[in-house]
Amino acid sequence: MDFLTFALQEQISARVTKTLKDGIQLNMSTEESKKFLRRHVNTRTNLVVMIIDINNSTQMSLTLPDVRFALILQTFAQEVSVVVSGYGGFVFKYEGDAVIVIFPAEYDQVKACKNALNCSTAILEIIKKAINPVFKENKLPEITVRTGLAYGPTLVVLYGKSLEKAHVDITGSSISLAAKIASIAKPNQVLVGELIYNIITDSKDKESDKIKFEEVRLDPIKWKYLSQSDPQSFYHVYQYIVN
Repeated sequence: MDFLTFALQEQISARVTKTLKDGIQLNMSTEESKKFLRRHVNTRTNLVVMIIDINNSTQMSLTLPDVRFALILQTFAQEVSVVVSGYGGFVFKYEGDAVIVIFPAEYDQVKACKNALNCSTAILEIIKKAINPVFKENKLPEITVRTGLAYGPTLVVLYGKSLEKAHVDITGSSISLAAKIASIAKPNQVLVGELIYNIITDSKDKESDKIKFEEVRLDPIKWKYLSQSDPQSFYHVYQYIVN
């Protein structure tokens, strides 16, 4: 799947170059995700959660000056946020070297899953073709990322009395499993939980038939999470085969 046209690649590269020189170029507020979540406080809503983080960032933090390491994190987060908005998602949190994203799946879970998968593909392509070349030109290390996606009903909770001012958060298996799945992903690998796999493979449309997965063999000693569809077996994780 080719996400980048030449013109878009040039545009992103120019923005990355300017970011490294002058700092963040775009508004990276998470206010839109908060607005969405505040409409669902104290209720369960179906979400696809995507967690994407920079591989080997700890080593970068030890070997790079703080300012240059921060530039990598800022640039990465900025470009991810742009892609996410284009696929109907919301940035929920920027957390260190990770970006946590939610895709609403209240009305169309198949579309939400596809949007998340396409978003992950686009991010990989942007990093390869538009971010890393600029990093290399500026003597910064090229980056790879790990991506984990999970689907499920998620409880929206409010920490405080004021709906408008109190901190809003989400809890449930989707965000917990997305974090666990991302942690076992290899560089530039996109891993998905079993419910996303089931939703896509059970869908009857032709577009879903083109989406390919491969089950990941997990160490049962280290991976002890039970399946959501079959409590007698372990939770299954699949690699999304990016074309």
